[in-house]
Amino acid sequence: MHKNNTIKGLCFFALFVFAGFGANAQLTHLEQSVYLNFNAATAQFNDDVAANIAGDLLPMTRFNAGKNAGLGVGLGYRVSYRFDVGFGEVSPYIHADFQWNRVKGDMRDQYMNANDGNAPNYFNIPIYAGVNYRYQLTEIFTPFAEFGIGPDFFMITKETGSTVACPNFKLRYQTTCNVAWQIGLGSFFGQHVSAGLHYSGYGKHAVKYTSATEVPTALVAEDAADTKTQTRSVGLFSLRIGFHF
Repeated sequence: MHKNNTIKGLCFFALFVFAGFGANAQLTHLEQSVYLNFNAATAQFNDDVAANIAGDLLPMTRFNAGKNAGLGVGLGYRVSYRFDVGFGEVSPYIHADFQWNRVKGDMRDQYMNANDGNAPNYFNIPIYAGVNYRYQLTEIFTPFAEFGIGPDFFMITKETGSTVACPNFKLRYQTTCNVAWQIGLGSFFGQHVSAGLHYSGYGKHAVKYTSATEVPTALVAEDAADTKTQTRSVGLFSLRIGFHF
């Protein structure tokens, strides 16, 4: 309950700030930005997958789904406004990302060998309210630092395939929202392009089966022996290229 109230509070704060952008559009320097992200998984998101009770890596099941994430890409959009504080500029912002990661290549190969199965894909959609500080050193270089916080929506697509122990498996997952944060350092190059390194911590997300999922017979005992809700710590290091207008 406390976590849900925190997320709701962050959402209301983000809406309040966003409304302020529109109300002051004629009085402040509005800036819109589009980002291209290249990311690498951290925390449990990057962990290797362990064999299940049938001795296979497939299916991943709720015990391994949300792990083994490979390199990914993403898009971002931001609206902010800048004001001069005398020793640089401060820019409060609202920012949304869409991050996509596949499981690593060796795991994808195993799904292909499992009767042309489908490996799960991972999506993170964080929405941040934050602030950016920048200081212009030259006409070309303007270093910046920033911080943001808000909810992250983590999703895992279904996995399908067929193995000797688990023929024709089809597992679907439901996950939870959690509080995310991000920090970044980088530089603007001129007025319209930037590049930065960012770390995003997406918190721990619960991983459960949907009501429509049937656990393969060979794995029923394993699933029944551990009824605890599985959680995944999810994080990303990102190279973020920004275009500002």
